[in-house]
Amino acid sequence: MNGTAKFCFDLGASATKGWVQVIPPGEAGIEEAIFQSSSIKPMTLSRYEMVTYDNSKHGACLGFGDKYYEVGACVDESTRETRASQLKGYHAVAKVLAVMGWYIKHSPVPLEVEVDLLLPSGERGKFEDIKTTLFRALTHFQYGADDLACHPHEVRVHAEGAGIASYASVFPCSILIFGHKDVTLINLKDATADVALNAHTWRGWGTIKLLKHFAHSFTNEFTGAKLIYQESVKSKKGALRQFLLQTMAEKECERTMRALNEAKEIVWMEQEDELANDSEFMDSKKVYMGGGGAVIWSGRLSGLCGNKADVLASVKREIKAASPVPLSADQQLRLIDPYLVWRQSAKPILKLEAPPIKEAV
Repeated sequence: MNGTAKFCFDLGASATKGWVQVIPPGEAGIEEAIFQSSSIKPMTLSRYEMVTYDNSKHGACLGFGDKYYEVGACVDESTRETRASQLKGYHAVAKVLAVMGWYIKHSPVPLEVEVDLLLPSGERGKFEDIKTTLFRALTHFQYGADDLACHPHEVRVHAEGAGIASYASVFPCSILIFGHKDVTLINLKDATADVALNAHTWRGWGTIKLLKHFAHSFTNEFTGAKLIYQESVKSKKGALRQFLLQTMAEKECERTMRALNEAKEIVWMEQEDELANDSEFMDSKKVYMGGGGAVIWSGRLSGLCGNKADVLASVKREIKAASPVPLSADQQLRLIDPYLVWRQSAKPILKLEAPPIKEAV
């Protein structure tokens, strides 16, 4: 008998994130959150044949068709910057296979899989091509030194925000996704409105905009983003200051920390002006938030929207319960959209109870 596996991926600029459920025949199965670095680098066939593979949940060397890639932790990440334009295409397929390969390789039985993939609305013209390419690749691809295959049942590609849109119950509503690279606004008049056609993306307005206004330049912008996220969470506050004190005197550190608050004010004033001038947004009865950057801006957004702002607290509680490992506040927000898509096919696993002990008569 075959096992079943259901995956959902959100391919963001900072990370490949999402969820997986694997159920071997006759067993309870597992559910896990997925986080893998978004780093990716093409390889030649000759280099692929020469490298020492160190594939894991965190990264992989792999190939499909005539294309070969290093993905995630297999890429040198000492310095990382986000490119202004990052169309997914074959990269999307490689990032998905880098995660799925680990589960397929370690499954004791063949897997029948369903895959949901969330991509930016601006790339909707490529949705069908990516879907077809991924479906074909799953029937045979190289994962390190192994040739892997599974039985793809279905591959579905959705516009970013589709999960939150499926949760929305009040209309008209708006969805704001604060990503690392971009901020996406989706205005929906009713439950039948097309997410992709009603999305507007402010490119470069994500956390990287705040980093560019910040007085300190990080070698790795993703380290900077993580520290700024932590600074916005009460229990993690102080981590950024400790990081800065490793390279500067205390007085300079205090000036730099004050500069962060100034940078937040500048970036938010620009974002607030854009939102205030969007009549559909201002007329919305509910504003749903997602994306890691929401930990920074949720308070300010509440100031603009009042009690219309919704950080989906009930979904975050589900996410915390579903994950076998603790998740930070920004990770919970980043996982909301894929979680709500994934749960439409991956029904919660029933925990099997131990059979009753028979007593001797």
